[in-house]
Amino acid sequence: MEVELAQPWFDNALERLEVRRGNRLLAIDPSIAEVTALRSLVGNSGELTLVVLDRHIAEQLAEHQWERVTVLAHATAGDETFGTHDSMLVVPRTGPLLPVECYPNLARNNLRPGGRFLIDLPAEDMIPDIRSAWEELGWDEERLQPLRGANDVELTEAARDAGLRSVSSALGSHLMHAGSAADLAAAFAEPLGLNDDEITELGHEIVRKRQQDGPIESLVHRTQVGGQR
Repeated sequence: MEVELAQPWFDNALERLEVRRGNRLLAIDPSIAEVTALRSLVGNSGELTLVVLDRHIAEQLAEHQWERVTVLAHATAGDETFGTHDSMLVVPRTGPLLPVECYPNLARNNLRPGGRFLIDLPAEDMIPDIRSAWEELGWDEERLQPLRGANDVELTEAARDAGLRSVSSALGSHLMHAGSAADLAAAFAEPLGLNDDEITELGHEIVRKRQQDGPIESLVHRTQVGGQR
C-alpha cells in the first residue's frame, strides 16, 4: 500500500527557480506527476530534458511522445553533460542520494553561463515524526537512509567549490498534510521497504507519540540551494 501526498517542497523549488516559457530546462529524476508541471512551465516553445533513473518510468514518459521533450533513462553519476540548458532542477523525493558535490557539478556541466539551478534534497532528518517513531519501535536504522540526506552548509559549500555564482540556501521546512499517521507512513512505504503490517505499526506509533489521531500535519525538512552558473 502506497499513498500519494502533495509535496510542498517541489512547488517551492519551482517558484524559486523562476523557469520561464521558452526555457531549456534540465530535470534530474522527476516523478511522472512532476513532469506535467514542468511541461507547463516551459510551454510549447521551451525544451525539456528529463534524466530518469527508473527505466520503467522513463519508458512510460517516452510513450507520450511529447514535442520538444527528451527522455533519457540514465543512472546519474554527477559528471555527465546532457547539453546546454537555461535552468536545472534537482528535487529527489527521497534518497538514495549522490555525494553532495555531484549536484553542483551537474549544474556546472549543463547550464549556459548565467543559467539558473535549484537543488532541493532531503535534509539530515527529513521527517522527524517517522524517524522518532521508527527509533521507538527499535527497527533497523539503516532502512531509514532514504530519509537522511544533506545539510545546507555542505551543499552550499559544494556549489561554491564548483565555481557556481550567487549561491544561496533557503529555509527548507514544510508541512505535509496526511489523512492519518498511517497515510504518512504509506507515502514513504516504497523507499523505506515497508510492508502493510509495518505501515500500520508505524502509523500507530506516530499517533502514540503525537497523542493525536486523525489528519495530521507533519514537519518535513529539506536542504535547498540555488544560484547561477
